[in-house]
Amino acid sequence: MINFVVPEPQAFSIREYLAVWGESISSRMQVTCYHDLPNLTSTTAGTWVFAALDQISPAMHALTASICIQLGAGGARVLNDPSSTLDRFPLLQALHRRGLNDFQAIRATEPIGGLRYPVFLRDERSHGGPLSPLLHSPREVNHEIGRALVRGRRMRDLILIEYCDTADADGCYRKYSAFAVGRAVIPRSVAYGHRWMLKHHGTEYSREMVEEEREYVIGNPHERELEEIFALARVEYGRIDYALKDGAIRTWEINLNPTIGRGTRSPSGRIPAEFEPIRQVSKEHFYRRFREAWETVDVEGANVRTVALNLDSRLRRHASHESATPRPKFQGIRVVLRPFRPLLEPIAKRLLPEIGKLAQRGARGPG
Repeated sequence: MINFVVPEPQAFSIREYLAVWGESISSRMQVTCYHDLPNLTSTTAGTWVFAALDQISPAMHALTASICIQLGAGGARVLNDPSSTLDRFPLLQALHRRGLNDFQAIRATEPIGGLRYPVFLRDERSHGGPLSPLLHSPREVNHEIGRALVRGRRMRDLILIEYCDTADADGCYRKYSAFAVGRAVIPRSVAYGHRWMLKHHGTEYSREMVEEEREYVIGNPHERELEEIFALARVEYGRIDYALKDGAIRTWEINLNPTIGRGTRSPSGRIPAEFEPIRQVSKEHFYRRFREAWETVDVEGANVRTVALNLDSRLRRHASHESATPRPKFQGIRVVLRPFRPLLEPIAKRLLPEIGKLAQRGARGPG
């Protein structure tokens, strides 16, 4: 049995996969939500996959790490051990140190004097893309930090990333995506277009590009390099998003709970009907390999072994409380002041850089 652990609000992707493309292995996979973990006193071994580690609270993270230690001692196989799996920011730092990324990322609380412009602002814990356009000066950085704070972002979650230009000679960008399941690397898709920030629904479709995507998905041309990056990140379930620059991989992130497919929802992009047969070949190849990878990580014979969980009672309570009381979503003062926007907007434009600068100084403390 494979136990797939995920926050309840984000469980739709794995559930849709099992209902549509993964029906043949659905009896071998059980979806468990993190809020159920504090109540566990024992469980079977099998395989445990901990998804979305960057989305859980500190207490739940600590509880999950304790569970993983005991599962491993009981003969279970663990994918994404929270004690070693790297989230987005530490992964970007590790890749830069190793020379695998030629751009750096820093926290917005750090001095920005050493940045190579342009840069952009991101939230470390979200997957919605950049919070800013490309920024070309410290003043623009401070302005966007101020804007993010006014809109309800937390200073400790903000990171600055140097822009890496991966456009080809025609100005076209490509974003490659590949999954890891255990030790298997499984190419998923290629997004392509003339915008530096690519999402798959913004792909500019052509016959040449969907054929290129098919060759990528079937040929798995970067398998060896991706194996090394997943190993560095200690990620055994997730999806890497990356590009090529001068033939070398540049990693944007590894999503620890990626969308697997659209399931029963309508397609996210506007794909011309004549290209659908080509993309169908790519999809079927991916889902076949994806299913085979899950069959491989399912530990036979381990399901009959029971693992007793001896968990600290205070940690159980804290994790349970944090899970039941999600962080309030502060919408920012812009919602309250919306009726006064025409009057306040010119003032806000002058104040946002100062807000960002003061927030940086405050986060670094005296001196």
